[in-house]
Amino acid sequence: MSQITHRAFGGHDDFMAVRQFLRDSYTGYDWMFNWGIDRWDVVRYSGNAACELTGDRIWEQYVRVWEDDGRIVGVIHPEDGGDLFVDVDAAYRDLENEMYAWGESNPSPPRREGSPLSTWAQSVDTHRSELLLARGWRRIGPDGFTRRRSLETQLPDGPVAEGYTVRSIDLARDAEQRAAVSRSAFGSKRTAELAKVLAQAPTYRADLDLAAVADDGTFAANTTVWLDDVNRYAVFEPVGTHSEHRRRGLASAVIAEGMRRAVALGATVAYVGSGEGSPANALYERLGFVDADTDELWQKDRDS
Repeated sequence: MSQITHRAFGGHDDFMAVRQFLRDSYTGYDWMFNWGIDRWDVVRYSGNAACELTGDRIWEQYVRVWEDDGRIVGVIHPEDGGDLFVDVDAAYRDLENEMYAWGESNPSPPRREGSPLSTWAQSVDTHRSELLLARGWRRIGPDGFTRRRSLETQLPDGPVAEGYTVRSIDLARDAEQRAAVSRSAFGSKRTAELAKVLAQAPTYRADLDLAAVADDGTFAANTTVWLDDVNRYAVFEPVGTHSEHRRRGLASAVIAEGMRRAVALGATVAYVGSGEGSPANALYERLGFVDADTDELWQKDRDS
């Protein structure tokens, strides 16, 4: 008889154990249901890169792990403050009510004072939608997409505009240039020091961190390809173009090169995330990312 328990999360060994759970649970669903190992790596080594520099990983206290006789079957965690993400083995979805109860009672601090809790459910996931409704959450509406395309069909040519080349990034040398693209494309506060932390991520590969570089050496666009070589899929995150180099097809060029490199390493499927109403949606559709799962935002007041 199984014995399901839950416990606190902490330390690198737990980080790697959850990462393995996310990899193992991928095949239990017909779509990208749980986080991939790429996103798990990014939340630590990019989103919380400053914590890696100080060694004070305050985000860990808002993570909880569920186990069945010592085997991880679920985890609840934040990404950006004031949000809840539930990843669960397909055979243990009855744990979600208990997991949300814990998360609602132990939320991470909101990014803005007074903000409600946020979580997401894919539009096809009636199980979670019904659960959230029963727990008093409000469905806000579509908030983005998880797009995918086969890498076993014809790949886009992705020609590089005259005056530019696409190459791999060397973070030891290129960290400031990479950070500059992030600041311009996303309004981030990324610094070279923070950018270098990404190289510590277990899934990170320098040969899959790509930049479109102008002839004068300036970085114009960037994408990082995260490869799950066990499940044979690749994720493009982030995809960004510096404001001074837009409308030259450079994002298409780095994605196309990333696809070619991922295929050479055995990937058969590619994923990319995009926001509701984002101009990037048209770009991704042109590149063959026409299959999309809609991510719906749900919110709940913290005192309810």
